Amino acid sequence: MSIVVNVDPTNPGQFFACCGLLELADRLWPGAEGWFQKTTFSIVCEGTPSQLFDALVACPLTNAMNEAQHLRFKQITAMKVKERKSTPGVEDEEKELGSLLREAPIVLKQSFNITLDWYADASAGGSRFKTWAGRQSVLDISTAMKDALKATAWRTEDCLSYSVTKCGLPFNFDSDLGAQGGAIDVGFSFDPLASSALTRIESSARPALELLAFIGLQRFRPTEIKGENRFLYTAWNRPLPIQVAMPAACGALPIAGADRYEFRLLYRTKYLKSFLPAIPFTGGSDE
Repeated sequence: MSIVVNVDPTNPGQFFACCGLLELADRLWPGAEGWFQKTTFSIVCEGTPSQLFDALVACPLTNAMNEAQHLRFKQITAMKVKERKSTPGVEDEEKELGSLLREAPIVLKQSFNITLDWYADASAGGSRFKTWAGRQSVLDISTAMKDALKATAWRTEDCLSYSVTKCGLPFNFDSDLGAQGGAIDVGFSFDPLASSALTRIESSARPALELLAFIGLQRFRPTEIKGENRFLYTAWNRPLPIQVAMPAACGALPIAGADRYEFRLLYRTKYLKSFLPAIPFTGGSDE
């Protein structure tokens, strides 16, 4: 059996979303193999597209906080402000738990059982691809993207292009939407406006692309050209299992005839970033 999706290989978000699809397929059907063919990405496995998509939608998504921590945070936030301020240690506890709620690793439970913590991995370089700001919650973003997939319209070969509005702020992996909705671009931040339906500015997002790319970046990373804000990835062109596809994607395992691409990060602020569209990699430096 096979799974085939349409892909724009010059959109780094779509590339890493394909990597995320392979990750999920391999966890459902060990030994799954994936590869790129110009504008498609194929996976040979023991399952079907509908089985994979259904499993993703049904999979519980949470973070690494335990139940006691979640319960305690709810208890604290339910307190009146005066009570929180007058109870020793509570404000510090609220700050600590709030930070953990925003930043703790994301967990996809059965049937995938995968922990996503690449964005906190400074030693291996994963944190440089953390595109959201520190006050944004990775749990809120990933939950919003997954909730937007409850509809069935996206479950086609064009799933990576499926776009919706009113689904919350995305991760900004989609380079086609990379110029949309940045505070530095429009002159103000959307965050203060989001609390009211009267002032909220709704942007569009591609939830399957965003969530799958977030998953794909756990294992798959581009190669960095040091000091140049240039990142390389390879659209490998032969069926490979995930353990071999990972080094092929970053160029550590050369694949004859495979197309290579480079992209940059758009820094909207010191912390808020977006993926920019990729171009074919021709080698060398333009700096």
